[in-house]
Amino acid sequence: MIIYSTLKLGETAREVLKEWEVSYDDPSDAEVILAWPTQVTQILDRAPKLKYIQTFSAGVDGLPFDKLPKGVRVFSNAGAYSLPVAEHAWALVLALAKMVNRRERNAQSYMLTRKTLLVIGCGGIGSKVAQIGKSAFSMWVLGVSRSFKSQDFDERHSINELPELLSRADVSVISLPLNKHTRSLFDYKMLSCVKQNSIMVNVGRAELVVEDDLKKVLLERPDFRFGTDVFWRKNGREEFESELWSYPNFMGTPHTAGADSNREVFEEAVLQAVKNVRTLLTTGSAQNEVKVEDYL
Repeated sequence: MIIYSTLKLGETAREVLKEWEVSYDDPSDAEVILAWPTQVTQILDRAPKLKYIQTFSAGVDGLPFDKLPKGVRVFSNAGAYSLPVAEHAWALVLALAKMVNRRERNAQSYMLTRKTLLVIGCGGIGSKVAQIGKSAFSMWVLGVSRSFKSQDFDERHSINELPELLSRADVSVISLPLNKHTRSLFDYKMLSCVKQNSIMVNVGRAELVVEDDLKKVLLERPDFRFGTDVFWRKNGREEFESELWSYPNFMGTPHTAGADSNREVFEEAVLQAVKNVRTLLTTGSAQNEVKVEDYL
């Protein structure tokens, strides 16, 4: 079996796949593609034998699901970036709570210890966010998810309970995947449910939040503080220039939470992806298989 990778694998990663041929030039005989989601479109027509796609990224919303041949199985790299992204989420929460980006001496500081944390999307990243909130700040942790991977949640809820939960939470962290069920979930009505003097941070995908509705709520509610590491895609690419930067109750980072700004994180993520491919090819199953129907 041939594996086609869009990324030249390092020595350690190549050793993991030593039983199989890895190609970097020609996908025509490949049954497995290792790639970033946005690279897959240009490969599909040249990979007639394709059976499996393993992404290097945790998110798969950039894949051309409507063009995938029937029966192709997709595996994400969920969990590979959990700790660095969770740390980054807390960096944003702390910066917003203490207004470290403001020079005004009268800026109001928010306390976090023994407050209520709401984690929306409780996979790898969300579980780490919950763990830090519980251990570092003794927070009461609410979780919203289809499944839970951690015992650090004091309450477990479904997504239809979100409005009431937002009204209770002092801090909310969004770590949902972007799919047809979650796109534009945080519109004006949903954002208006947030508690007085609360903080929300998004480390999922920007399109989970309606940008214009967020601007409106931030202007109407100066007590509400919003941070994000992800920005809205315009003309096919993430656009970091935004009017939001001028808002005093906004803080952002240009998608630097994951592998882009840390070589160690990048190498570990690649290694997790290739190990998942090895598991798939030796056992027929692997972690993080994507429900393709969620994206169609």
